[in-house]
Amino acid sequence: MAEGGVPLHERVAETLERIDASPLDAPIAVDSTDDDSSLRGEIQAAVDESFGAVSEALGSAGNWCEIIFLHLNVKACVFEQRDSGASLRIYIGRKEFETPDDVMGLDLDFEVIEATEHRLEIGLHGDDGPHGTRDFAMDLTAVPIDGSHTLLEFRYSLGIGGATRLAMDIYLGTAGADRVGFSRDEDGELIGGLRGMIERNVMRFYLALQTFLETREVPESERLQARLERWFELTERYAEQLRELDRDTYLSQKAREREQQDAM
Repeated sequence: MAEGGVPLHERVAETLERIDASPLDAPIAVDSTDDDSSLRGEIQAAVDESFGAVSEALGSAGNWCEIIFLHLNVKACVFEQRDSGASLRIYIGRKEFETPDDVMGLDLDFEVIEATEHRLEIGLHGDDGPHGTRDFAMDLTAVPIDGSHTLLEFRYSLGIGGATRLAMDIYLGTAGADRVGFSRDEDGELIGGLRGMIERNVMRFYLALQTFLETREVPESERLQARLERWFELTERYAEQLRELDRDTYLSQKAREREQQDAM
């Protein structure tokens, strides 16, 4: 996808300027939109990885299952490779430990839309999302900055109807009233409400993607533990927005959930 119809490779300089101006302590810029019928969170980031390495790592449905699994609300992720493409089934629940049988399964079609020497575009799309949402989508575009750095644009979006919006607004006005995102409103305050929610989730998924890229050279026997520890470490940089569980709870819970995923 392109902002205003302009492809990412034509606005590399502009995007890097936006990342440089971001108040976050990493080369990441976060934004969101709420147009009544849908929510979208977007991250633009510069990573210290060659474009070739990024393309190889992110062009696989199985690797996306490994990425998505790190999110604390994902209880399992399995994928199927077919002649016509690939699909993922994600089991999404609450922050507490749950079994796949106890939560909803979300089916996503995985598509490599473009994979060239200068551009990678990935789409994961499903008709139905969690909690009565629809048109669940994750879209990634990557282009090279130079020989050892890559520019990423990652979007996470949901369609919402009136009943779902009302339920979310009630939660965010009561138990979730203090929850915030990363961008700021016209008064300089951190975004709350539904935009804050979508920003928190797009950041969790992006940090999972970053974790995967950083740990792919770890020996296989140590890889899961390294990924879990790194994802938690990265989210703790933004504890005000992202902290839901303490480290030991997250690690032990995810180890149990991985056993369930492997059994599937």
